[in-house]
Amino acid sequence: GNRLSGHTVRPGPFDLRAGEDTHCTAMCAVSIGGKKLKWMRQLVERQYRIHLQLDQLPVLMRSKELNYAVRGYPVGFKAPPSYTGLR
Repeated sequence: GNRLSGHTVRPGPFDLRAGEDTHCTAMCAVSIGGKKLKWMRQLVERQYRIHLQLDQLPVLMRSKELNYAVRGYPVGFKAPPSYTGLR
């Protein structure tokens, strides 16, 4: 079904642990520029999301405080002008 709908399923380079709370962590650091940087900025602006599957089930991003869950996670986000970096 995935291939017929144009989706390609590939193994990810992530270390996932079930039953453990984990805060946001950087998975990698890369330098990009030129056309690829422009393309990535467009993905962030258009709010594209990465969709993962674990044991053939979709991975959700959940917020208990706001009482919602959405499939996948954002490619990135546009920080407000007051943002000074990660702590």
